[in-house]
Amino acid sequence: MHYVKLMLCAGLVHGDLSEFNVLVDEYGPVIIDLPQAVDAAANNNAERMLARDVNNMTSYYALFAPELKGTQYAKEIWALYEEGELHPEVELTGHFEESTQAADVDVVLQEIQAALTEELERQERLREAEELAWPMTPKYASFSFFVF
Repeated sequence: MHYVKLMLCAGLVHGDLSEFNVLVDEYGPVIIDLPQAVDAAANNNAERMLARDVNNMTSYYALFAPELKGTQYAKEIWALYEEGELHPEVELTGHFEESTQAADVDVVLQEIQAALTEELERQERLREAEELAWPMTPKYASFSFFVF
């Protein structure tokens, strides 16, 4: 889990992690086969991919350490990541408590409205700047170029 955590600290989710993609030598484990790794912040499926990766590894290692069966490392790691509290020194426990707090839908809607208002204002500023930059040019002017 330590190396999965380090990858997520770097913003990456492997996406296809299993015991077959971990090599071990005298220096420790090395995760291989990274072409399908995704940017955790930019991929809508990153949380599910991380959960699959972690659950694959947990299931395999639980064959040798049965105490791993009841752990929830994936949820713990992702919650720390979402809260901005995931860093390489964080000690993982495998324990996670689901939040029972209801989402404040009104606050979410206010944030959406604020983002929309900000975007509309940005677009208006761009239109105004464009009009100031080209006051003498007709909107659909055509230009001809001659090559000698």
